[in-house]
Amino acid sequence: MNRNLSGLIKKAFLLVICISLASCKKMYDIQPEDSLTGSQVYQNVYDADAAVLGIYGQFIGLADRYIILNELRGDLLDITPNANNYLKQLNVHNVTSDNPYADPRPFYKVINSCNDALKNFTIMHNNKLLDDNQYYQRYSDIGVLRCWLYLQLGIHYGNIPYITEPVSTVNDLNNEAQFPKITFDQLLDKLIAFTEAIPKPYLTQNTSVTSPTLLLPSGTYVLKDGVFKFFIHKRSFLGDLNLWKGNYLAAASYYKDVMETAGTLTNSVDYDIQLYDTYRVTNDNSGRNTLLTIGTINPWMSIFYNPLAEPETNRERMWTLPLDQTYNTNPFIPLFSSTSSYLLKPSALAINNWDNQVRSDGGLSDRRGLNASYRITGGKVEVGKYLATYNPLLPLSTTTGILVMYRAGALHLRYAEAINQLGRSMLAGVLINDGVYTGLNGQPNQYNGAPDVYPFNFNPVKPTGGINGPWYRSIGIRGRAVDAKVTFDPANLVTDTENKIIDEDGLELAYEGYRWADLLRIALKRYGTDPNYLANKIGAKFDATGSPDAATVRARLSNKANWYLPFKW
Repeated sequence: MNRNLSGLIKKAFLLVICISLASCKKMYDIQPEDSLTGSQVYQNVYDADAAVLGIYGQFIGLADRYIILNELRGDLLDITPNANNYLKQLNVHNVTSDNPYADPRPFYKVINSCNDALKNFTIMHNNKLLDDNQYYQRYSDIGVLRCWLYLQLGIHYGNIPYITEPVSTVNDLNNEAQFPKITFDQLLDKLIAFTEAIPKPYLTQNTSVTSPTLLLPSGTYVLKDGVFKFFIHKRSFLGDLNLWKGNYLAAASYYKDVMETAGTLTNSVDYDIQLYDTYRVTNDNSGRNTLLTIGTINPWMSIFYNPLAEPETNRERMWTLPLDQTYNTNPFIPLFSSTSSYLLKPSALAINNWDNQVRSDGGLSDRRGLNASYRITGGKVEVGKYLATYNPLLPLSTTTGILVMYRAGALHLRYAEAINQLGRSMLAGVLINDGVYTGLNGQPNQYNGAPDVYPFNFNPVKPTGGINGPWYRSIGIRGRAVDAKVTFDPANLVTDTENKIIDEDGLELAYEGYRWADLLRIALKRYGTDPNYLANKIGAKFDATGSPDAATVRARLSNKANWYLPFKW
């Protein structure tokens, strides 16, 4: 999509947003190149709401860039013969400074809008135009989103300028004398300090915006405390920041806080869904009974395409964005569909990984593979997670979709990664395999026969009084996929468990925007003892096809400096 058309569609998106705000008095012009609005529009809480939703509209425009950078640079996505030279550069990790996918400005444009909004929210608060609750709700939703953007910049560029005040144009940031770069480690310190200074009540989800709904042609999205989780999930993001920093106890604690999410609904069905299933990877997340076999319908895929979320998907999703033609058509159709431009496809390595999994019934193949994460159309292999409702023979409405930015599967894998580093490797293995109830033999708050303390305690027990422990339906990542358990090497337990976590990460979370970051995080931690970890993981993608690029890519990624994109524009 060209830039002018994109800008017009974003303005249309904001018009719909303003109409959906019952007391919104005016529409403002979005400034997609630099700053969202001028301070003169920040007159009341509805102006603040429009700024929040407008920034999220800008943010959704990064969706394809986010997936391309995090998946094509990894080992699970590959180029097709239709790919342009710039995508080829990303694939083989030889990126030139003129590569548009390597341009950091799109991220900084949204950051600059965040800075403008945060500055004006504070002015409004000081002038009594926002009360404490209104201020912290909106400040936290935009402030943590800004931190997420900065984390992405750190992951892909390493050393970057960290700016918290709005600038007249993001091109100013190219002046390193005026805006010096900081290291990724220093960036993490700043992001953790900012997020942990937010008052704890405002780290809950979906706190912002007066209007409860966002009206789009593809549906009515409940933004505030509803099934459509529109705003960034703050506590899990704090877990991610601390995981990157190596603060494993803090990371595990934030993740466990989220995993213990429970509802207070009185309806028996909804109560079970909330109390026992929300963010706990339970049997009902992937089916409606515990007797799942490879032959049953696989509702796991509905996580990625059902826009308004039925119960089994709502308890999995934690942060979800609409891909709606109001502001943009689904950008993943031209990327992945063989009936469109078809630029990218699942790697042979990824397909082999799914096809070679052993199921609990002893057969081969993973339910998350064929006809789920990938599919074959007209003899061509496609990424399936973004195309489930797309049919080129049907009307334009099939081009809408959703982008699941964070979900329970990722939460459990990252919690497992953190506790593995804290000496709880066997508990991490339980979460990867068949879940807390089976893995702990139905016993509360203990593992290996000894009581454990927060954040390592779980209660799956079923007391005789008929009240089930909140973890009794936990089935584990591989249990939900109906895969056989993996085993762990006791002689090399921490490293082998981490390797199995990363393997499972690829099977569960492929093409969702996690892969490059997860591989990089392990590579940075292991660099002193295994400097070629990243080179070998990425090189395996080229080995799987017999590509002559395998040796060149390995050699390039053996140099840590080549792990990052050129920060130039």
